[in-house]
Amino acid sequence: MPPWSALEPPAAPEVPASSELVPAPAEVLAAAAALVAPSVRRRPGVLAMACLALTVVGCLVAAAAAGEAAHAALTRKPTAAQRSAAAAAAVARRWRSWPAGRIFPATLPYRTVLPTTETASRIGISPADSCTVAVDATLRLLAVRQHCLAALRATYVDELQGVVYTVGVLAFPGAGRAASFLAGLPADRNNISGLEGPFVVLTVAGYADGRPAAFTQERRSSVFAPAVQLAAEIIGPLNTAPTVNCTRREWSC
Repeated sequence: MPPWSALEPPAAPEVPASSELVPAPAEVLAAAAALVAPSVRRRPGVLAMACLALTVVGCLVAAAAAGEAAHAALTRKPTAAQRSAAAAAAVARRWRSWPAGRIFPATLPYRTVLPTTETASRIGISPADSCTVAVDATLRLLAVRQHCLAALRATYVDELQGVVYTVGVLAFPGAGRAASFLAGLPADRNNISGLEGPFVVLTVAGYADGRPAAFTQERRSSVFAPAVQLAAEIIGPLNTAPTVNCTRREWSC
């Protein structure tokens, strides 16, 4: 039978008197605790600092890359296509960005059959800009189909004040719509001017005193011929491409 009961712990062995346990000073225990596995105790903080440092470096790299991309986008020169698109957009806006007096100058030159150069003077500008009101009934449907945006009109009188000319500028969304409108006009129309651009200019002429053109016994088409010249004088500046300067605020290139 064992010398002790299963319910009783064994007696502590005797310790020789020469090996008495001496309590360790608190300073020694603290130093020992500090020396126990320092890499294990401090590892979470070190890892956190390392991750934070890597995150900051990553952010700096991303910011530097974004800054370089933005600088490259700001300093690169616009392409020819971008310049062309900016110029086309500027021309298309002229019917509303230019003042009426610039679209329809106060005076316009024209050549007579003599030949001499005379001057037509502007006597009025219509405040209305409806396409369907400006054109006659035979052209209204065509104007609507081609999405006519506006019709600006002004009236001039020749130098002798015997003939008046009404000039109408039709604005379209683009050169393609303007070209389609021109292509749909009757073949006998000779009072139309259109170049490569979003505008078409129509003209009509008549006697200043209100007489119908058929009133005279002889056909005097030369009297009304300057109408086409006046139209060309107006549409030329409208369709002239501007000089694009992408560094200026008003340009979007």
